[in-house]
Amino acid sequence: MKKIALLVLLSTLFFSYTEAQVHTTFEMRYITSDSKADGETDFTGESEWMSLDQRIDFLNKYAAFASGFYGNLGLDKPLIGDGDIRQTVRRIKPQPLTNVRQTLRLADWRAYGYRAGKAEDVQNAFAGWTVVNGATVKDGSLILEDCAVERNLDPIRWRFRLHLDVKKVGSGCTIVFHKGGKPLLSTRLADKVFSLSSGMNKGNGHYDSSVPLHLEIYGDFTNNRFFVTVNGKSVACLIGEADIREIDKMVIRSEGTTEIDDISLFNFVEDRTNKHTPYSSVLLINEDFNDVLPMQGWQSLDYDDSAWKQVTLPSSHGGLREKEESYYLRKKIHLTDFERAVLKLETIDPGGEVWINGQPVAVINNRHPYDLDVTEYLQRNQENLIAVRVKPYKAAHRMLHSPSDPYIGWFLGRATLILTNRCMIKDVFAYTGSLDGAARQVNRILLQYSGVYAFEGSVEVNYYPWFPVEGEKVATMKQNIEIRPSVDNEIVLEMPVDNPVLWSPESPNLYRVEVILRDKEGREIDDYMLTTGIRTISQKDGNLYVNNRPEILKGAQILGSRYPVETMSKNYKCVSDETIAKDLMMIKEMNGNLLRLHVHAEKDTTDGINDPRYAEYADQLGVYLLWQTAAWIREGEAWNVDLEGYPKFMRQVCNHPSIVMWEASNHPNRFKLHDISDSHDFVTRVYRTLSAVDTSRLISPTSFWQHMHYGNYDGSLDKEGNPIVPNPVLMEKLMTRGSQDAYTGYGAKWTALRKAPNKWAASCLAANDKAYFNFEHEESAAQPNWTLAEKEPWFKIQSYEWEYEKGSIGRLLDASEWRISQAFQAFAAWESMKKQILIGYDGFSWCSLESGSNMFTYQKPLIDPFGIPKLAYYANQSVFQPIWAGSSNVDVVYGPADHISPVLFNLGQPKTVDLTIELKNDKGKRIDRKIFKNIQVAGGRTVVNLDGFRFKTVPDGYYFLVYTVKEQNPPYRHKE
Repeated sequence: MKKIALLVLLSTLFFSYTEAQVHTTFEMRYITSDSKADGETDFTGESEWMSLDQRIDFLNKYAAFASGFYGNLGLDKPLIGDGDIRQTVRRIKPQPLTNVRQTLRLADWRAYGYRAGKAEDVQNAFAGWTVVNGATVKDGSLILEDCAVERNLDPIRWRFRLHLDVKKVGSGCTIVFHKGGKPLLSTRLADKVFSLSSGMNKGNGHYDSSVPLHLEIYGDFTNNRFFVTVNGKSVACLIGEADIREIDKMVIRSEGTTEIDDISLFNFVEDRTNKHTPYSSVLLINEDFNDVLPMQGWQSLDYDDSAWKQVTLPSSHGGLREKEESYYLRKKIHLTDFERAVLKLETIDPGGEVWINGQPVAVINNRHPYDLDVTEYLQRNQENLIAVRVKPYKAAHRMLHSPSDPYIGWFLGRATLILTNRCMIKDVFAYTGSLDGAARQVNRILLQYSGVYAFEGSVEVNYYPWFPVEGEKVATMKQNIEIRPSVDNEIVLEMPVDNPVLWSPESPNLYRVEVILRDKEGREIDDYMLTTGIRTISQKDGNLYVNNRPEILKGAQILGSRYPVETMSKNYKCVSDETIAKDLMMIKEMNGNLLRLHVHAEKDTTDGINDPRYAEYADQLGVYLLWQTAAWIREGEAWNVDLEGYPKFMRQVCNHPSIVMWEASNHPNRFKLHDISDSHDFVTRVYRTLSAVDTSRLISPTSFWQHMHYGNYDGSLDKEGNPIVPNPVLMEKLMTRGSQDAYTGYGAKWTALRKAPNKWAASCLAANDKAYFNFEHEESAAQPNWTLAEKEPWFKIQSYEWEYEKGSIGRLLDASEWRISQAFQAFAAWESMKKQILIGYDGFSWCSLESGSNMFTYQKPLIDPFGIPKLAYYANQSVFQPIWAGSSNVDVVYGPADHISPVLFNLGQPKTVDLTIELKNDKGKRIDRKIFKNIQVAGGRTVVNLDGFRFKTVPDGYYFLVYTVKEQNPPYRHKE
């Protein structure tokens, strides 16, 4: 054991000496000799000093300085490369397999989409494509031999995109869009050149004729141009006929033989009356030229599925191209002998059927995880078929951020087949009960026996280091047991783990937990394997504690809308491994440690995701998760939360240390339409339901506490300030506090930030008891870099949030002022989050991390659809540093009597630091500086207020204060 301990020590404490760490931030201020600016001035509001023109100039200069300060002058650099994402995915360790039971991960399946009437519709479509001589459909392709095919279209009057996969080009292939008999836009492929023309306007590019071609034609009548992209290479061309602003026909002409594999044409229809969905996607052409396969007997082993596509679970179907189709999946597997078989399904969303060897096993009408005992359906020592139908889905209660395409993807989650003994370990939940030198690990083991008499034997629990380095056993415990038949039996084993290596975002260490079940003769008959981290979560003295150390949750949330718009709905709830990795990597790059799961397409009914991959990846990458589950609701009546399913979803992911809080709902908003018993009953029901499953994490019934009746921290006052009898559940140790506080968002005047906190938050912070979280703060909206979105239907479409700028800035900013828009969002983000941290907030989730909602017109997100960070991303990155400096207030304009009041914030180990504050003009030239040496900063969560001072007198104007914190005597640090 000493040798093992030494190896673990060497693997986790491989040190190298590092340079002194430097942390920089900046603030922008206007400095004036006008005494009217003395005191804390607002950007806009009661104490504003600057005129509108000065504010615009202020933000313009802020954008220029900030983009250089953050190293992204053009605001066009992607945050993370695709190669880095793929490498991260490859490094994720799969969950360990068992040694006694057979754990068969059913990853690769055959899949097919089908609906009644599809065959007839496809044959009618084929007839339309082959009406001319020389046009045939064969082997999944449209073959054109020296002919032209025409398709009449519903009118296209705004923007559109054609996707065309070409297997082979003859002497030439031309695609022409017409208005009536008049050609308007033309694209030609010939001799390795693709050319564009419209009237007298022309353009061209080159392509590789040795590979299949993916062609996109994007047209934009509003901006009088169209783009052609062939295998990623794009060329633009102006639309030549100024008097024609409509397309109603497409002609494809082939010289020689051209083979086309797939065609889709999306018409983007503008709707100026709908501020939340300003345009919608309409599918005009949708052809893959494949024959529709017969579905009779699809559940049978001898059905021929060779033409079905190969997919890896989880796998989704949906969107306009696959609307109303059931998703059929088949998996063949050869089995030897076994006593008991359990099929574990993460989800069939929104429901469906399970068949085995032609026999129906289950009809499922919810999103819950299922463990199906399939012993009687499987055949031993031969091949078996597992078949699943996922029923289609259409959003019935779209929320305001949803895509126009209501066919939100339906999918089959991952599936595992367990082959084991009749007496089996059904589930295990391992968590840290306490940390006091050793870790007290609580292991709740659920056992089940399908016999008729009690089973006698023993259960053993073993802990092994697993990530990042695997090691030998470090803790073990064994206990004799008796298992009653036919019912679930829970055995709780508490055991110490000495010298534990803790899990945290900085050091995401994981253990493998092995549970072995033996019969009374000592034979191993079943086992269970999981991974977990040793860590605790608590709240006291008004702070959040992780592993008994103060912590702040720092991050953003995801909404589920992913680029591109054509497949957004299909992939809404079931994304790729690369997308999950990218989400978490973007949080880490932001100096963040939190991702809030916030995926939803409907508002009044259960929605959300419970994707264990997020937890598995976050465990290893080191990111906290606020977990929603698929029982969660966005708004409406709180009682629509699926409280029956919520515990099932919890058990599916409860071993993951990255999950730090269960969130039952977003912001149900009808509490105040009922009496106070509605709020009392809801929080009581949620708390009792969730805490019955897990007592190791925080619980929040809603992320918008102010919608409930409670007017203060302990619930002794109602929303009008009247005394009420408090609900004792509010004070349970796991129950937390928070809301959605946007001090500079929604067009708020700066005054709201200057006077922060609001009444509810002030009550919670003053209690100095539980932690307080800003579950969703939307500080303001910021336009993207429009030059990057020229080929997208949302190009220069202002968000429904546009009106906010009137309140926060003083007027609307047009598309040419997108940098100014980003400047305000970043400026406000730093000032607001800085102040919230200084007054005691314990966590943040920005809404949202990624763009895509509202048909990609939602502008609050920190990162655009192409992975380009906005300035506010960098502002978050600054305030999320472990130690930073700034001014102690949000004064925007310094008058002659104002002083700079520096403050240092530290979260973590004690430090000795030097602080340099430089005053720079708007050209970046240093005018003056102030140095504070040898500042002693205590550990934990610490605020150090330094002596106020003034720089030398400078002309009236815009200035930047650059704060540089340099740590002295840097410690030895872990070598990556």
